[in-house]
Amino acid sequence: MTKLNQHFLQTKAWADFQEAEGNKVFHEKGENFEYFAILKSTSLGKYLFLPYGPALADKKALKNALTSLKKLAAEQNAIFIRVEPTVFFKETEMKKLGFKKAHHIEPENSWFIDLTQSEEDILGAMESRKVRYYRNFAKKGMSIRTTHDPEEIKILYKLYTEVAANDNFQTFDEKYLKNQMKFPFSTLYVVDLEEEGKKVPIAAALMYDKDDTCYYAHTGADYEHRKYNAGIILLIKMILDAKANGRKFFDFWGVTTSEDPKHPWYGFSKFKMSFGGKLLTFTGTYDLPVNKGKYRLYSLLRPINKLKRKLHK
Repeated sequence: MTKLNQHFLQTKAWADFQEAEGNKVFHEKGENFEYFAILKSTSLGKYLFLPYGPALADKKALKNALTSLKKLAAEQNAIFIRVEPTVFFKETEMKKLGFKKAHHIEPENSWFIDLTQSEEDILGAMESRKVRYYRNFAKKGMSIRTTHDPEEIKILYKLYTEVAANDNFQTFDEKYLKNQMKFPFSTLYVVDLEEEGKKVPIAAALMYDKDDTCYYAHTGADYEHRKYNAGIILLIKMILDAKANGRKFFDFWGVTTSEDPKHPWYGFSKFKMSFGGKLLTFTGTYDLPVNKGKYRLYSLLRPINKLKRKLHK
């Protein structure tokens, strides 16, 4: 597989977690491709979902993967196959293979840092004030720790939901995040502030670890302590730890390329990009109808059901 091709969501570690959550996952490895397909359900029937998959060595390998996936879809009586290849395909190329553009599930763009650079170069690409915050955090009474204790996910969840409420984005529930902490791919980073003789958590982030890449998965920081810039300090620590542990890439996960300040991802995308790095563009989310009649009905009902859920909330 080529560099940054097999995403964490297409690894056995993530498949094991999905199975622990009660999902059925199918694994197949063939000529220049590999995939973990999750069997999902709708009111009309089942479908196969490959988050950031299949992993491909090159564009030609997608046809080989599709042969396997179509066979699997027939066996599982799936209505459609939903893919998100990390090898970049144009929309015209996907349509020639029978795919239909779908609303994105995983982000179409990510931001990453090449950790094979020297630490000096990595820090040199960041905004200088951010590096200054990091170098002086201990003088301001802060300390950084890591934990694998699932019970401590409550620290992140509290901070994460507060940020979500302010920035109006949807969160995962606490149990889902806690269950991830039971698997070795997860590490929770916490910034504690010494305050009146007590250590108060003011920022936290969950990191996923793959053989060559660390992923910035979920994060939150206390608004009342924003002057400490704990979220910045925490992120730099995660990046430097990833390098020290021999990883080649640090992936910030989704960003938008929109320059519209009103875009819901504009703020945190600019934040991620201020640490230096490069843009990584994926194909996006596409559906391959297997049962075309049911898929047409699914496509008609999906926006209605989405509106119902929105109104219910």
